Amino acid sequence: MILERLSTFVERVRQSAMLYGAVGTVVRVGANVLLLPVVLKKLSIPEQRLWWVFLALGAIGNLADFGFGQAISRVYSYLWAGAEDFDTEGLRPPPANSEPNRPRLQQLHAAARLLYSRLALGASALMVAAGSWFVMEPARACENPVQVWVAWAGYVVVVACNVAWAHWMFACQGTNRMRELQASFMWSGLSYLVCASALLLLGWGVFAMVVATLVRGFVIRQMNAVAFRKVVPPIHGAHSPVDRTILRRLWPNARKFGVLSAGVYFIYSGPILVCSEFLGASVTASYGLTAQVGMFIANFSALWLAVKWPQITILRTQGRLEEMAVLFARRLACLIGSFVVLAALLVLSGDRFLEWKGSGTRLLPTAHLVVYLLYLGQQQVYAQFGTLTFTENVVPFFWVSLWTGLGLVALCLVLTPWLGLWGLVLAPLLATLACSSWYPIWRGFRGQPLTVPQFLRAAVRGRL
Repeated sequence: MILERLSTFVERVRQSAMLYGAVGTVVRVGANVLLLPVVLKKLSIPEQRLWWVFLALGAIGNLADFGFGQAISRVYSYLWAGAEDFDTEGLRPPPANSEPNRPRLQQLHAAARLLYSRLALGASALMVAAGSWFVMEPARACENPVQVWVAWAGYVVVVACNVAWAHWMFACQGTNRMRELQASFMWSGLSYLVCASALLLLGWGVFAMVVATLVRGFVIRQMNAVAFRKVVPPIHGAHSPVDRTILRRLWPNARKFGVLSAGVYFIYSGPILVCSEFLGASVTASYGLTAQVGMFIANFSALWLAVKWPQITILRTQGRLEEMAVLFARRLACLIGSFVVLAALLVLSGDRFLEWKGSGTRLLPTAHLVVYLLYLGQQQVYAQFGTLTFTENVVPFFWVSLWTGLGLVALCLVLTPWLGLWGLVLAPLLATLACSSWYPIWRGFRGQPLTVPQFLRAAVRGRL
């Protein structure tokens, strides 16, 4: 009996999306943290600054998606839950048949493949047009500016490839292949870590990071393709026709997600670019390092809900709202607890770890770091309620995100020259507290059936 229970436990662990997600997040998001000893040793301060700018500009590629990714992944979930089809906004009555609608899934995937091949071209043009200006100043600070521009051209191509391959990830996520998806993140992150470390030690400089980014994207693409084809096999000897009405129905919500993504880009990447312009290479390296570690903490904490969003979407599609709300509440409580613990560890021991590793780059000073983590923590909470709202197939606060992002950049531009680093860390907190911190929470809570006491009880106990 003991052996049987042990075998059952081992099998449950092996099949756990959460376990793969935890390891995958440590490797994938934490790869930049795990690489730090090599990066800080092999890249000069100007090169570190250049790479942080590359990463910030690489997020422009997400703008070329213009919100289709978030809309498409949820449509995959609706069809996987048995829906006959989907509407432009809102949900149809719960389907009588919960079997996946595979013929419609194949048509959706054909449309997504065509769409993302074209979005990749848009991503390239957008990065060249909007990003090259920000590379000029860091390039002049490096010993060989020509190599910098070659690396930038290569990075543009890499981002375009990752955009072209992105539809496989959305297909895998939408059909609730979360274990396989997280496994792809784990192995791709490991390949990125090994490739970047080896090439940095060989003296490739920033080129090492560009090549490693390409390898990571290719591994994700291949593993997600295998996982999706296993549950939605292609029709042999025929290609699914591209139903262009799918794209027309996706566009209204995709447009809203695109506006929202633009706001998110300004929120995440705006401070890095402002820091690079006003506070110099050393402070930018410190802020970029802090942002990377903060992103690791945020992504690791969010994993509690990240592996359950397809299931939450499916439960809402099937009309099982109370079950959905209890699952969301419990996972949100785990997210908040994890973030608080990890943030406290970072404040108490982050610089000690860097000093032990012999790094010349440090995190932000303690007071600035605490304010930055407060901003990141409240952002974590309202983002989850916002995502809960999106499972209703509506996007009600896309303009809030855009104006918050633009207001954040404007505050950074005003406060940073005046208050220096304090202005840079206070601007994001003030901008998000103005509106986006409370409205998504209110709207997301209104879209589930539990009262406040019931929600709190579900968060603590995992049941009503």
